[in-house]
Amino acid sequence: MQLKKLDRRKLAVLAPALALLLIPFSAGTASANTSPGWGDDKPDVIWDCNHGKTDLCQYHEVNAWTSLAKRRQVSNVISNCSSTRDVTLTRTDTNTTSTEYSFQQSTSVEVSVGFEDKLVEGVKASSSQSETWTVGSSHTATETHTSVIPAGQRGAWWFAPYVHHSQGWLEVHYGKRKDGHYFWYYPGKGSTGVHVDTPVYLKGNGELRGNFYWATWKC
Repeated sequence: MQLKKLDRRKLAVLAPALALLLIPFSAGTASANTSPGWGDDKPDVIWDCNHGKTDLCQYHEVNAWTSLAKRRQVSNVISNCSSTRDVTLTRTDTNTTSTEYSFQQSTSVEVSVGFEDKLVEGVKASSSQSETWTVGSSHTATETHTSVIPAGQRGAWWFAPYVHHSQGWLEVHYGKRKDGHYFWYYPGKGSTGVHVDTPVYLKGNGELRGNFYWATWKC
């Protein structure tokens, strides 16, 4: 296929049209930068919400579910490498889990108390009769275990907590224009770039829900 050279007279007409398309809308709403790195033309809505620089920071939940989170080692490694006999130990293992926040999935940001309250307002409450979760709270799981470490092996305990996952977006209002806009949606209206992961616990005693796991391996 042969490429034709663009006529200069046509180019003169085309250029102003392109220029019109590139003019940003200065009123109404906008989507904030796609990560908390922030460019010069986007406000750092996370920092502004944390430091009371906005009129409104409202979290809108889009998706929510509960699942077992990743296992974490909760005991020291118990070694029985040089012995020719199995060893039996009884010990108490503990794991504490607290709410974690992330923005754009991969970047964790510390959330201040004031901003945390705004996130709480947008996260739906648990409706279970036997369990619940509270954004911002820490809960502990404690169990006493009798462990057998075979001769020539090591062992340790892991714990996987049940976590309530919430995904959504932030609606941020400024009293005056911020980088050309009064309202900003981070990372976009209806998106799921903000994550709130909250430990699930039993209502009766506040004990963290989850599973302990024992594992042994050769020295």
